[in-house]
Amino acid sequence: MKKILLTLLTLLISASYSYADKCFDSDTTPIILDSDKKPGRFFEDQPDVNDDFQIHIVYTLLKDSKDKEGDINGDLEKWIEIADKWILKTTAKANKNSNFNNGEGQQLKWDRRKDGKLDITFMRLNRTKKNMKKSKWGSCGNLFGRSIINNGMNNPKKIYFNFGDYSYKDFPFSGGFPIFSVFSKHQKKWPLLKDEVGYFILHEVLHAMGGIFTCSPNFFEGHNTKNNKSSGDMMARQVGEGNRNLDPKNDDYWGHKNASCPDMQDSVYFTPTSETPFDPFEAVCLPKDKWKLTKHEYDENNLFEPGRSQCFYSRDDATAPWEDELGIYKGNR
Repeated sequence: MKKILLTLLTLLISASYSYADKCFDSDTTPIILDSDKKPGRFFEDQPDVNDDFQIHIVYTLLKDSKDKEGDINGDLEKWIEIADKWILKTTAKANKNSNFNNGEGQQLKWDRRKDGKLDITFMRLNRTKKNMKKSKWGSCGNLFGRSIINNGMNNPKKIYFNFGDYSYKDFPFSGGFPIFSVFSKHQKKWPLLKDEVGYFILHEVLHAMGGIFTCSPNFFEGHNTKNNKSSGDMMARQVGEGNRNLDPKNDDYWGHKNASCPDMQDSVYFTPTSETPFDPFEAVCLPKDKWKLTKHEYDENNLFEPGRSQCFYSRDDATAPWEDELGIYKGNR
């Protein structure tokens, strides 16, 4: 595509940032139309087949969106299959360079039902297309993430992938752990393409895992370098038609040697999982004295920019019942 793809990383400065959005409303109660009740569709996260870390998919529509049935007709399954192949190939190249996992690739751990199919939750958001147009970036203060978390999908061992089957004003974006989004259209002009879906998902899920951390040598506005013309890196702030390699020099965020900074190939959301894993939830949302699985000596004071948080649970408009019990960061660091 002959255009520059600007990936919006929604750094959560404070809840007041959301309230400044003209579209913002604290009400995140989903809409359930009688016509939405169809065979094979689920409105809640289904029972897990194991207790592993997983990425759960939420298929969202706006209040007045046409139901394209992507969650039940196989379309979303196909997008994930295409993305998985690209991610496996991309991580294999990076792992070969870093001599990790015998040079084999890694996959994301998708949440699946007992029948082996992807566990996809359907959610119709309580905003119309007209409502969304009032928002500068089109997210209404990340309505997607707030709606997901506030309606029971808040398992600290899960990342939630919002697949919006409608047009979104900006390009796919992340809201910090545990939320990231990809949309089927951008500005009604550019549909999601097969050769881009893997890149979008991997790029945004790394953001949802907390990356790119400020301790990364090439950190730039939540990414690693301003553009990929010189770096060829898929995590650059601006990515056009250039190379989309995963930390090509293994010096920044994947397969690096900096013991004080998270290595994304160690994330518990990848399989095969590293023998020295880290839990993004712990690194992003909890003070170091509460880390259990993450044994690394990361410098928690050098993971994020001062005054910013990558933990979506720290917002006062996105809450989970266990927040006080686990002692997550509240507000900014």
